[in-house]
Amino acid sequence: MYTLRKHTYRLLIALVSLVTFASCSDEDFSMTSTFINSQSRATYTDQIPIELSTFRLDSVLTSAQNTIWVGRCEKSSLGHVCSESLARMSDLSSYGWAQKEKYDSVTIVLRHTGDYQGDTMKVMHIDVQRLGEPLQFAENESYFYNVRNFKDSTSIGKFSFIPRPHSRPRLRYRLDDSFGKELVAFIKETKNLSSDVASKRFESIMGGVRITYSGEPEALLAFRADSMKITLHSHISLLEDKKIERTITLKSTSMQFNRIWSEDVESPFDELTKRTIRVTEKQTNYHTMMFEGLGYYTCINFPSLQQLVDENYFSHVVKAMIRIYPERDTYDKHEIPSTFYLTEINRYNTLGNAIYNSSSSRVAATLVNNTLDEDEVFYYADITYYINTLLASGDEIDEDDGLVITWGTSMSPIDYNFMMFNGHYAEKYKSILEVYYYTYDRVLR
Repeated sequence: MYTLRKHTYRLLIALVSLVTFASCSDEDFSMTSTFINSQSRATYTDQIPIELSTFRLDSVLTSAQNTIWVGRCEKSSLGHVCSESLARMSDLSSYGWAQKEKYDSVTIVLRHTGDYQGDTMKVMHIDVQRLGEPLQFAENESYFYNVRNFKDSTSIGKFSFIPRPHSRPRLRYRLDDSFGKELVAFIKETKNLSSDVASKRFESIMGGVRITYSGEPEALLAFRADSMKITLHSHISLLEDKKIERTITLKSTSMQFNRIWSEDVESPFDELTKRTIRVTEKQTNYHTMMFEGLGYYTCINFPSLQQLVDENYFSHVVKAMIRIYPERDTYDKHEIPSTFYLTEINRYNTLGNAIYNSSSSRVAATLVNNTLDEDEVFYYADITYYINTLLASGDEIDEDDGLVITWGTSMSPIDYNFMMFNGHYAEKYKSILEVYYYTYDRVLR
């Protein structure tokens, strides 16, 4: 009688647990005949160890952001992160030079977006350069990436200012007159040149422009790419001066990009010289890095998942929630991303499919701020469907395969996506996989 009551009690607890988990998950709980015909089942709640690591992709898309990032600022574990901007420019807005027309000046206009990182109380020194040859796309390529080499450039103007990032000022500065007079000489030549020859000639003068910095700034500043223009000013003296402007604008927002790099790296992350290398959390004081602007990504591996299969006849996961803790002081609390996504990755650090749930919706993490403990900030994501798919496949689970964290595609390479994460073995706020599952005795047929 005692044994019967004991089994009945366990069965009731299991049924209550199943109803509870089902009420807070959108996963598919349909069971195959293997489960239905099983003679016994046990219910478990477990925290499965995970391992976080950092790897680095070869190239990072930095064009089509419509943001010119210039300067440098300090990032934890990376030293100084630097950025300059390059862009392909359009042709002059008009040709032709009147007989009595006189050259005045040439200027550049930049408009601040209000975004910045670092110390904006110090003077910023900007250097405007033109490239030795026009920016060219590779065949069948639509965007610029962070790994590119360019010909030497020549400065056509420098200016200094104290940033006022929140005021979003419109900055206008004069460029070198020698560059302006070269544009004038080109305009005067066009009457004797065909349009194709004139276009090629112009590209040698202003096919590409580089906006970079000089000195050692302590701030990264953002400017609107579509607001950048170079204007040639002139006038004709009549009864009243007739002012004339010819403008050079961005050829396309997809043809503007940021070249981003890091300096003074003295950490295990400096070992990430190849795509296939991973630096585990144990090598970096139990934290990992996410910084898509430089190609650093956090990888999540499940070294104990195969053990879950090996120790039981068969397992069905009712709920699998991964909890990832961002490391405090590596992000601004006002700028922390509201979510991230997960993508499959293999042992060679080749990205696979995005992770979806049973409703065919892409899995997005939820950001949680603990109102009782301000230091406890974490993301959680429901990966039940993904885990059950692995368990049901019957294949050996490669502990080097896993998931990689990615931000949303609309995020800037610098603005929002630098963050460190606490690993599973951190002293406090450990990242973890929480699993609620049943194990069944498989019925032999």
